[in-house]
Amino acid sequence: MKKKLLLTFILLLTVLVSVNAQQGTKKKTNKGNKTRPKEVILEKPLPPRCADCFFAAPLQIDVPFGPTEPPRGFGFVSEINRNDKVKNVFEEEHNTVWYKLEIPYSGKLCIEITPKASSDDYDFLVYKYTNKYFCNRIIGNKVVPIRSILSTSNTAIGGKTGLDLKGNLTNIPKNSSISHGMYIDVIAGEQYIIVVDNVSNGGLGHTIYTTINTDFAPLTVLPIDSSNHQRTTANIIIKDSETENIILERENAGAQRVKILPKKAYSISLKKDGYFNYIREITHAQAIKDSILTARLVEIKAGSKLPIRGEIYFDVDELNNVTLLPESYSSLDEAFRSLQDYPKIVVEIIGRIPTEGYNIKKDAENSRLRAEAIKNYFIGRGIPEANIKARGSYISELEKQLAKQKKSKSGILLTPQCEIKILRTK
Repeated sequence: MKKKLLLTFILLLTVLVSVNAQQGTKKKTNKGNKTRPKEVILEKPLPPRCADCFFAAPLQIDVPFGPTEPPRGFGFVSEINRNDKVKNVFEEEHNTVWYKLEIPYSGKLCIEITPKASSDDYDFLVYKYTNKYFCNRIIGNKVVPIRSILSTSNTAIGGKTGLDLKGNLTNIPKNSSISHGMYIDVIAGEQYIIVVDNVSNGGLGHTIYTTINTDFAPLTVLPIDSSNHQRTTANIIIKDSETENIILERENAGAQRVKILPKKAYSISLKKDGYFNYIREITHAQAIKDSILTARLVEIKAGSKLPIRGEIYFDVDELNNVTLLPESYSSLDEAFRSLQDYPKIVVEIIGRIPTEGYNIKKDAENSRLRAEAIKNYFIGRGIPEANIKARGSYISELEKQLAKQKKSKSGILLTPQCEIKILRTK
């Protein structure tokens, strides 16, 4: 009896050891093959009442809208109902979202609608907006859409639908498998209404993306913190300088890519709390020459330098009077705007000058006269004199400059730029 109990105990012990060993192996295996957590994509809330034409959600060219939360129903009013006169519209509204798009520049308008679920069947209509009575005229089909894409969802391409450059149909009926219609030739200043309808209930939302194909120069606006020379974020607004139409508007955004059109100029503005505002104007020719605009944001603190964009030129007469030449004014524009917008900062202008070392004391005096010329320019434009100090390069600074120059293999005379440095804030 004792032998049987002993054998049973040994058998149980062997089984327990085996089970623990297997569990340990599984744990190691799971540890070595961790599955990456799925990326969480946040839905974009739809604006209130955008299921009705009067409250259409605004779209921006080249800026995706979505993925949206699922549209539910047709809002307070069912604007669209098919009749014998107008047949290229929805049979009725189901789960709709209305969008409004203003055209910033001429070209070929393309649209891409991507459902979150490939099985969702999205139809859409495009109308050319006329006036404030437009939505009233849609009711009763008094307005005909210029594009009507009602085709069945094509799951092979993820249920996508839209308008593209390859499409050649303006109206695609329900029984068709063609997913994309023909682009629209648009002109700057026009407005269009796009109504997107999910035929079945229980859909998962969508992303809508609009773009205009035309000749352009690509430009990347890259916000950089000038203190640490690292990328940063800012509120970015880009406008057509002539019409002041907003081309792009982003909050707390990093690098942004925009299209710069021929014969156009654009105002690029960046704002960030605790930093000077950054404003530049860019033309098509400039964008072709340099496709990256490094927007250096200067923090408002002692020691920061106000940007000088371009060369500064001086004239010296026979009496050694130094005058700032008009060719330099545009290079100082941004620094002037900063002094104008932030009257509580006190800056020091430091004159810099090339030196060959023959008469460093004279070079130091001439650098001071350069700083005074810039100071007088700012005072002449309305900046209080109390906010501006000026000094020349110290002899010790010129000696370091000369030593660096002698070490240079090229032997080229260094031409350092004058500086505008924040001393303090009042």
